[in-house]
Amino acid sequence: MTIFDTDILSTFAKINRLDLIKRLFGTIYITPMIKEELLAPLEYGYKFPLQILNDSTAIMPTEGELSLYSNFRTKLGKGEAEAISIARTRKLSFVTNDKVAQEIAKENGVNIISIQAILKASLEKHFLSQVELFEVIKDMGFKDGLIIPENEIKNILDPNKAESD
Repeated sequence: MTIFDTDILSTFAKINRLDLIKRLFGTIYITPMIKEELLAPLEYGYKFPLQILNDSTAIMPTEGELSLYSNFRTKLGKGEAEAISIARTRKLSFVTNDKVAQEIAKENGVNIISIQAILKASLEKHFLSQVELFEVIKDMGFKDGLIIPENEIKNILDPNKAESD
């Protein structure tokens, strides 16, 4: 089981490619705080969160996870703090683009999955052709402002290189 952060889901929803997430992971799991973060853009007229909310399942934190949450909250946003506390306790993976959240998750034994790893797996499983991969990367830049550095694109394209976070 894998928990997704708002940033990754928003990126894929904005480019209308949540299908890649669903094909790779099956169920999209979020936390109540991530759901709360996804509701905010709706107040400003953005529609992309509706796709995510319709296709995701919330995982409720336990009392112990809520106490861990308060420890992480000093350094992280609500969604990341809650996701890491749940992922740590239940030994789940966490998908995020947030570098601080990635570092704190790793320090706490949580397996991190990056957007680059998702793109690489989509290519390797033939969910995307190389041409489609470049379209997805271009769309991420135009529609979400996410720029993937050239060296990371090379790693995605090279089947002999392990994904580095």
